[in-house]
Amino acid sequence: MKKLFLCLVFILFTPLTLVASLLALDQATPKKEVLAQSTTNSGQFYAALPQDIGNVLGEITTADARPVIVESYLQKHNSPLYPYTDKLLEAAERYSVDYRLIVAIAQCESNLCKKSPAGSYNCWGFENGETKFLSWEQAFNQVAKTLKEDYIDQGLVTPEEIMPKYAPPSVEKGGPWAKCVSQFIDELEYGDF
Repeated sequence: MKKLFLCLVFILFTPLTLVASLLALDQATPKKEVLAQSTTNSGQFYAALPQDIGNVLGEITTADARPVIVESYLQKHNSPLYPYTDKLLEAAERYSVDYRLIVAIAQCESNLCKKSPAGSYNCWGFENGETKFLSWEQAFNQVAKTLKEDYIDQGLVTPEEIMPKYAPPSVEKGGPWAKCVSQFIDELEYGDF
């Protein structure tokens, strides 16, 4: 019987306590009219916030991160391509080729042009290194154009798909060329360099 009595008391007094608490809180909270009167009568109402709220103190801009990524990567690896980053990106853009693919192939084929035939500007192993370009700009354009027309436009998009045509001996060895190119594409993608 005692338990029943305690349950009834709880059921009756809990709502009454909540209503009384809400009324007391409402009475303790100042009304908007009262605040408006008190600020005009007493002069200034102080707050922790500055008077001007919502002003932007700087400018937010967006920019293409590709030049920064490629420059950082080439500089870190002491590549002779570093001063020509803009030309490399222009060629990639012109032929709609992923710039990372161009850089990754150069990394796998010639350690970013540090181990390419002297004076050839051929960092991509074109014709097993026999092709000689006249300049870096010509090399970038020819590499991008070839990748676009002979590979990407033919449906060969990933390093694994490109490998049998670009580096056939690698297929017989289990695909190290595709693994190498994929690794460096990932480094450029995720900034792990």
